[in-house]
Amino acid sequence: MSRMYLPTTHTMRCFQVSAKHLSFTLAAEELNLTQSAISKQVALLESSLQVQLFVRHRQKLELSPAGSTYLSHVNSILRRIEETSKEMLSYGAFEEVIKIASHPSLCSSWLVQALKGFTAHYGDIQLSFYEQIMPDDPSEVDADVSFVYGYGGWHDMEAVELFDEEMIPVCHPDILANNAGKEEIDIYFTTRLIECRSRLNSWDQFFGRFHQIYPNGYRSLLFERWSSCISAAKTGCGLALVPKILVESELEKGALVPASSHRLNGLGAYYMTYLKSHSAEPKVKMVRDWILGSLNKEYVAS
Repeated sequence: MSRMYLPTTHTMRCFQVSAKHLSFTLAAEELNLTQSAISKQVALLESSLQVQLFVRHRQKLELSPAGSTYLSHVNSILRRIEETSKEMLSYGAFEEVIKIASHPSLCSSWLVQALKGFTAHYGDIQLSFYEQIMPDDPSEVDADVSFVYGYGGWHDMEAVELFDEEMIPVCHPDILANNAGKEEIDIYFTTRLIECRSRLNSWDQFFGRFHQIYPNGYRSLLFERWSSCISAAKTGCGLALVPKILVESELEKGALVPASSHRLNGLGAYYMTYLKSHSAEPKVKMVRDWILGSLNKEYVAS
């Protein structure tokens, strides 16, 4: 078995700060060490890696190509260690921590409300949310429970279907007011259409479902996230075709209004997922039962 080389965080930190300042002297001042101690740590690191991390000039340092590559990894590693350590500090006051992963828009618009009262009911449990763009396979997510959009049938995963996706065209109230008296289809031809990359061609499907011709040239706003689509619609940038579950609050407040009575049912649904091997764990059952209770549904094992 080959010997692993794992530099200490102290050594990586010496390299990181030296790269930040491109100076061993300034790195020593920041870390409250001597210049020779910093230089020695970096030299030992270079010797162990068998690569030159810095090009040494008379008055300054310069990162080598290998040093630039190594720095990006060191930054990521040290940042991850810091984040994890801070997270561990928060564990002390709780008997159990439940890691929950969800798309940011779904988390802010629905999940937080669905879990309202959970921590008050289970006072010794902390919910730790991880908002992220979810992969196609939820088993790749480092979480106890994940909330995803998809089609079910994931290998080794329990997938509890929560609700179907209903897409609704929405806009700022002024857009409808400014187009009063026009035929609905005419509004689509004269207003910018907003779309999310995770549901490309949703407008095509919307128009096709109702036997209308897509107004070519008017899909001028394409965003990475639903939250940006919704924000653009709220500021009057155009019509957004979005999952209704994500804009319930905006519709209730009048910040957005339905631009049509038509709806588009998505091909997928929203699921609560977790590893089948963890389905009997108390913390998984707590979240599952709470969520299903909020939806007035009963659990049926898949």
